[in-house]
Amino acid sequence: MKKKTKKLTRQDYIKELDWVFSKFIRLRDSNDRWIVVCPLCWTRIPREKAQNMHFVSRWVMKHRYDEKNCHAGCMRCNVILNGNYIAYTRRMQKTYWISYVDRLIADKWPYKIPTPMLVDMIHYYQWKVDKLMIKDAKGQILQLRR
Repeated sequence: MKKKTKKLTRQDYIKELDWVFSKFIRLRDSNDRWIVVCPLCWTRIPREKAQNMHFVSRWVMKHRYDEKNCHAGCMRCNVILNGNYIAYTRRMQKTYWISYVDRLIADKWPYKIPTPMLVDMIHYYQWKVDKLMIKDAKGQILQLRR
């Protein structure tokens, strides 16, 4: 008797993409010693404890997977200080210019990412994660590529 394979839902794809995209952001923003410096309070934290912070809320699907909208940071700024929005706004304006930040804030129109595009994005960000890491023959991560 054949086992029935569960058909993945749209929510399953979103959950998988969230996981791989968050991993990419934390790898991208960590140094060669796996340390992330929070861009808002300058706290040094291990990559595993860092969080993927979103400048525009992750509920806005249009910007949820925007690499300029996301940065690795500490739990205190992201959760306890609810995004530390004043410091985050200043950092974004300094990094990406005021006009870009203003457009990002204003552009919150509803947007639904097509499911096939979600699958493509999962593969793309997994490729980027693999590209950032050097693994040994057993698949153990040795270091980050720079």
